[in-house]
Formats: sequence, C-alpha cells, structure tokens
Amino acid sequence: MSDLLRMTGLVSGLDTQSIVQGLVSAASYKTTKLKNNQKKLEWKQESWKSLNSKLYSFYSGNLSDMKLTSTFQMKKATLADSSIATAKASSNAVHGSQTLAVHQLATSGYLTGGEIKKGDTLASASTTLGELSDDFNGDGEIKINVKKGSGDTDASYGTVTLNKDMTMAEVAKAFGEVGLNANFDSSTGRFFINSKESGEAANFKLEATDDSLGKTALETLKLIDDGTNGAHKIEGKDAEIELNGAVFKSKTNTFDINGLTITADKESEKLGENSWKQTTVTVSTDVDGIYDKIKGYLKEYGELIKEMDTLYNAADASKYNVLSDEEKEALSDEEVEKWEGKIKDSLLRRDDNLNTIINSFKNAMSSTFEIGGKSYSLSSFGVNTLGYFEAADNEKGVYHIDGNADDESTKSKDDVLKKMIGTDPELVGSFFSKLTKGLYDSLSNQMKSVEGTRSFSKLYDDKRLKTEYDNIGKEITAQEKYVSDLEDRYYAQFSKMETALSKLQNSTSSLTGMMGG
Repeated sequence: MSDLLRMTGLVSGLDTQSIVQGLVSAASYKTTKLKNNQKKLEWKQESWKSLNSKLYSFYSGNLSDMKLTSTFQMKKATLADSSIATAKASSNAVHGSQTLAVHQLATSGYLTGGEIKKGDTLASASTTLGELSDDFNGDGEIKINVKKGSGDTDASYGTVTLNKDMTMAEVAKAFGEVGLNANFDSSTGRFFINSKESGEAANFKLEATDDSLGKTALETLKLIDDGTNGAHKIEGKDAEIELNGAVFKSKTNTFDINGLTITADKESEKLGENSWKQTTVTVSTDVDGIYDKIKGYLKEYGELIKEMDTLYNAADASKYNVLSDEEKEALSDEEVEKWEGKIKDSLLRRDDNLNTIINSFKNAMSSTFEIGGKSYSLSSFGVNTLGYFEAADNEKGVYHIDGNADDESTKSKDDVLKKMIGTDPELVGSFFSKLTKGLYDSLSNQMKSVEGTRSFSKLYDDKRLKTEYDNIGKEITAQEKYVSDLEDRYYAQFSKMETALSKLQNSTSSLTGMMGG
C-alpha cells in the first residue's frame, strides 16, 4: 500500500477508500495467500529440523554403538568382598576368577604444622616471621628447599625464599608457588601443607639450605616433625595390590591390569609379615549390560518410528489457513495454539523424504542374516512387533522384547533375548551388529550432501526448502508492489473524477448566480 496521504470523496461523497480496496482485493488476497504459504513453509522447516536432530542423535549415538561387535562383548567384574575394592572389566578382560589383596592405599604427603604462638596468643595470618623470633632481625633471605619424592633424591619442587617481613599468609603462598597445597589456619595457628598428587614420587620433604636461619625458620614455623613441636607428617606412598600372586604399585588407588580396572578402597586384613587375606575377582559376561543396551536401542528406535509414522499419516489440514493478526485477536491463546497445531501436525503428511526414511528403518529391521549356517531375524531373539489389531495407531512398527519387565504388552512372555545373551553372546552380538549396520549405512547414504538440494548430515532437502522460502519472499515483495501501484492508479483516477466534479459544481454555481437563482 502506498504511503501517500489521500483526501478522497470530498466532492462526490463516495467512500473511495472502500471502493479501491474492493477493486484490489483479488490482488491483495494473492499476497495474503503467498504469506500463508511462506509461514507454512517456515513451520515445515522447523518440523524437519526438530526431527532431523532426533534422527542424527540416534544415528551418532545408539545406532553407531550397536553396529560395533565390541558393544556386545561387555563384561563385568564381581568381588567377593566389595569393601576392599571395586573393579570394572573391559571387553578384553579374561573370564574366570582371580585372587586379590590390597597391601596399602596411596596417600599424599601431608604435613600438619605445630601450634605457632606470638607470645601467649596464637599467631594470625597477618603475623610476620620477624614478630615470632628476634633471630630474623636482619634483611637477608631465608631459603628452604622442598625436595620431591621419598628418601634421598635429586628431584625438587623448588626453593622457598622467605624474609622477616613476610606474614604467615605470605609464607603459605610461597610454599604454594613451588607446587604444594599450603594454607595457614588462624583458628588453630597451624600450617597445613600437602602434595597435590598422591604417591611416593609426589611426596615432599622440607630442608634448610644452611644450618642457621633456614633451620630456625622451620623450627619457628613448627614444620619439623621431630616429636617435640606438635608437627606431624604423613609420608606420600604408592598404593600396592597383589593380583594372582603378583605385586603391582600405582601412585593412585586405581590400577589398570589386563582388562581390569581395580580401585582399592581398603587395606586387606594382614595375616602375617608378608601375608594378606585374599578375595576373589570374577569376570563374566555382563548379560544385563548387553540386554539394557539392546533395550535402549529398541526404545529409541520405537519412539522415532512412532513419531515418523504419526507425521506421515497425519490428518489432512488443507482447510486450515494461517490466522491473520485480526483473527488471532478474536480467539484465545489456547484456540490459536490448537488451530495452528493442526496445521503444523500435517506439514509432513505424505512427505517423500519422510517416507524414504521410514522405509529405511522398517526394511533394515526386518532383515534376516545367516550366522553359523542358520538364518536369524529379530523374532529369533524374542523381539517382535505387536499384532495388527493389538498395536495402537502408528505403533505397528514398534518392536517389543518378550519378557521385558517394563513392557506391559509382553512382560508375561518368556525372555528369549536375555537367555540367548547368557548362553551365546557372540551370536547375539553378530546379529545385532549386522542388523544395525544396515540401517546405519542406509542413513549415511541419505545424509550425503547434494548440491543445491541437501546439506551434509541432513535427511531432508533443507537447501531446496530454503530456496522455496526465499523465492516466495521475492514473490511477496513483487506482489505488494503491484498492489500498491494498482491502488495508486485507482486513486489517481478517482482524484481526476473529483477534480472534474469540482469544476462542474463551480460552473453550475456560477450559472445559477447569474440567473439570480
């Protein structure tokens, strides 16, 4: 519509604006229809984006895992005494029982300093080294070496340099700067210093660099564990376990040995000088883990196939047009949402791309494979769809596991799948990896980029939809200009008519005046 301010119908008395709007109504309706089509296309893009996100998550998650045979080689480790340690078994752990004893747990080097006093009161974080002793009345540096490890070693955390003006908080910070955790607690008047990691190699030892000020500083700060000043040091040490008679050490309490990850929690009962009470670690097939993996895959598959069938089989909503702003104002928010919901639910009805994906899902899951000279399908493992009249609408492609305690429709049946996992996990793994690889490969092919039509990782023609959306936008712009130009033309014609009527009126008035009327 033109932005010109028009004064019309002043002479003729006609409602020019209404007449013009009536004359351009057909052209305006076309604009409205184009905008409605563009809005529906926008909603269709959003619907596809949402569905594609779910499908890609399934493709890169459950489906990707299920095609790997290693997924079905899950094993579990069970300890006779679970208070001693926990254990996890990888797929290459050896089946059977092994003996285990925990000799010692890993610890971090930890020094709790003695109580420091300034006169009769506890030192605070702001107390300086010089205030604690007159021995530090010079301006020289006081150096303390922090050695690393246990026993005699050349390894070092570094050298801590102090002076008489440093506060207890600053002293703690200086120890922290060489790689230790250090804090001064004003409430107890003590230093707390520990290594950041556990194990013998991370242990620490404080040593003065000379026989005078450095040693005096350690004594003043109550950091020497000599049984006289209240300090106490726990040495950092490695964890040590005995597995099948062999001794293993680790700087942490976790050990990775031949497919087993063992985390020591408590030292075993010591029976003698070099003897500890043994417990057993039993490695076996993780039947429940494999079962839950298949169950999770089928659950996600079922949710997707149900959603896709629902979208594809949606009711026709062609009679529902996008509401105008005026129409929305006349309805409640709930009524607007319900109206628009009918349109949105139908946008992928009978969609060709969606039909292709649905067929890929259903064809892959109905596949049969020969393994060890015998043919197997999902039904061989007690996995089936419900009967035609038993399944709910749009759930005829959903699979159910016989005996699944969480499935009301099949929980009373014999659990064939779990039994087969327990007796022949290799067969189960071989079948399901083949089955899911077929679907994975099919989706991979559909997700390839197509110039001008589809982007990589998309299962719908996102580029084509965008082009259609942009083209409609161009049509809307052109149509709006056409309507505006048409209005201008009609208004110009009415303006000429008004001018002519005005001249005629003036002439008539003059003639009447000359005749004395």
